[in-house]
Amino acid sequence: MDYILGLIILVLYLIPLYIANATPILIHGKTPLDFNKKLFGKPIFGKGKTIIGAASGIIAGAAAGAVISIFIPSVLEVLPNYIFLAFILGLGAILGDLVKSFFKRRYGIKSGEKWAVADQLDFVAGGIVLSALLTRMPEWWVIIALLVATFFIHSATNFVAFRLKLKKVPW
Repeated sequence: MDYILGLIILVLYLIPLYIANATPILIHGKTPLDFNKKLFGKPIFGKGKTIIGAASGIIAGAAAGAVISIFIPSVLEVLPNYIFLAFILGLGAILGDLVKSFFKRRYGIKSGEKWAVADQLDFVAGGIVLSALLTRMPEWWVIIALLVATFFIHSATNFVAFRLKLKKVPW
């Protein structure tokens, strides 16, 4: 495969995933997604996971795909149905984050507390799994590149968000 085309495909996957994951930091709302309900005495997701945050992340991921498709229509030649794929990646990113939060609460890990590897890969894994189930399985090299790139990109973007006082912790 052409390396430039491969890089383009990688970026086309990264954009909706990262936008969906980052948007709830900016647009988070107040009503928790779990309505402060508990499961076996522990929060289901925690107060940080809100209805508006989840919805805004999904919408932003899909909107990113729509904007890219409008301004760069040749994307549809590389990834047909890219807008739908972007929606699925955004939805998967949010679901992946929620699954991780659910398990963090089960293991007694507090909201905002670091959980190595899971905190970096949750949203990417969610996007990959959902896109594989509902659209098409990304090629193996896309999956590996997404996971490897995420360790570096996620750390850098979280540090920037922390320095901008958008996050309370740098991870």
